[in-house]
Amino acid sequence: MTFRKKPSAKSSAPRNQSKQHKRVPKTTLFDDLKKRMEACSTAEKLNAEVVTPFIQALVTVSDARGYVLNIYGENCNLAITPEDHAEAIFQVIEDYLDQSGLV
Repeated sequence: MTFRKKPSAKSSAPRNQSKQHKRVPKTTLFDDLKKRMEACSTAEKLNAEVVTPFIQALVTVSDARGYVLNIYGENCNLAITPEDHAEAIFQVIEDYLDQSGLV
């Protein structure tokens, strides 16, 4: 899927003047998160300052849209579940990792 910006009204500035301004690259979410993560000196600080707020925002948006998320990839999985399921799911994952010899 691609998104295109709606055409805007023509600028009143002459064409050659608008090209003189250097464009500042946008900071991406990846860049911002990476910078914030690198600033955290401990796992606890990383969890408190980056991971937990990100997950809270993800859960808030997901709940509002009626989503139940299970994001999986080659290196990690993320399941968003009701709070009362979290401990049981954590234990299932721990048991699996122990049995598989991955940890």
